[in-house]
Amino acid sequence: MERPNSIPLLTYLKRLVGLLLILALIWLLLEIIVRIYLEAPLSADFYSSISRSQVTTYQKAYGVQTVSGPGWVHLGWVAHPEEESYRVEQQINGAWTELGKTRFGSFLVSGQGGSFRVWAEPRRGAKPRLLGEVTALSLAGEPPLFIPSIASGWQTLFKPSVSGDYINDHTIYQDANGDWRLVGITSRSQGDFNAERYFAVGVSPDFPPAGGMQEGEPVADFGELAWAPHVIQAQGRYHLFWSPHALHQMESPDGVEWQNHRVTIPAPYHKFFRDPMVIQVAPGQWLLYTTARGAYFSQVDVYQSFDLQGWQYIRTALRSARGSERNAPFASTESPFVTPYQGRYYLSLTYNNDSFFWPGILLLFKIWLNPGSYNDTLVFHSANPYDFGVYRGRSNSPTLLTELEAHAPELVYHPEQDAWYITTAGWPWVASLTSGEVAVAPLGWEPAR
Repeated sequence: MERPNSIPLLTYLKRLVGLLLILALIWLLLEIIVRIYLEAPLSADFYSSISRSQVTTYQKAYGVQTVSGPGWVHLGWVAHPEEESYRVEQQINGAWTELGKTRFGSFLVSGQGGSFRVWAEPRRGAKPRLLGEVTALSLAGEPPLFIPSIASGWQTLFKPSVSGDYINDHTIYQDANGDWRLVGITSRSQGDFNAERYFAVGVSPDFPPAGGMQEGEPVADFGELAWAPHVIQAQGRYHLFWSPHALHQMESPDGVEWQNHRVTIPAPYHKFFRDPMVIQVAPGQWLLYTTARGAYFSQVDVYQSFDLQGWQYIRTALRSARGSERNAPFASTESPFVTPYQGRYYLSLTYNNDSFFWPGILLLFKIWLNPGSYNDTLVFHSANPYDFGVYRGRSNSPTLLTELEAHAPELVYHPEQDAWYITTAGWPWVASLTSGEVAVAPLGWEPAR
């Protein structure tokens, strides 16, 4: 008597499974379409900054360069991965011993250091040639670990009124006159990223000024997207970098008037290149950190330069892997910022943009499903500036140190005060800590226990 009643149930289950399969296929199709749509206009090329024809010249000029720190030595050179790979050796007990091989111009060695050789091994069967032989010793000891924290409440630092209505990603520095300057993303809107085509400027004689910064003349208006500026001082000049999808550069003798605009990296190694940040790690050596995405997972890439003109991708500073919560089609590891402090390096990034296709679609309509995530900044630590480990989620990432409630923050050191500060900013339509202004707060460093 009960058997006939099982037929409708079986039919129902089959229909339910069929419906779920159809929904899964639609979801997968939308995911593929969005990713193709986003990636189609973007190009990638390892050689975009140092052309193939320039590699040999660069290799002869710079050879193998070294940087050392507590328990590590880094070997850096200009690579030609289409034509050759690289074998690294160390002299151990009087004999040369192979440490490993790599495609790119970077090799990180743990231990005390010593004498090293880098051999270029052509892919077409030619004899290996010695690229360089160097000696470098690591530093002794283990650098202490500190935990950064926002020490008190936010105060307004700068909001434009003439050149724009808000500030998002930004950079802060002192110009040649001693004035403090803020250069940041803006537009005449409440946060239209397609309208962000130049940078607003704030100026003040001290930092942070009690009444906020005064607005200066905007910079870098070249009729195309201008995101995430960053300024450094090196070689007697100021250097301004910005993105997206390519690296733009300008120079200035004083940090006020900018000139010589050029696109240094027209096609980066990985797509969704944006939010560049540069630090100097040794005389004549600079690292460029950028937002990036691999085949699926978000990451932070590192590029290397020996002259601030020729840049090459060398490695990934932070990888995401299974267990990471956010891996948007256009990458979730935004606004990377690396700070050296007391012998250790700290990488902060704003962890935005949920996975799958819908965050990008909702962004076009100014919809952010989880407003709190807009201010989700993660801080990682490392003894060296090249490798901050793998992010597998909040509870399974040994190098994840803390979380800060801020969006696209800058960590600013004031040398006269011997004090640190942190900033936050963002689009007015989604930011909850600010309303279009950049805000600033003291930053504390507490020893980890």
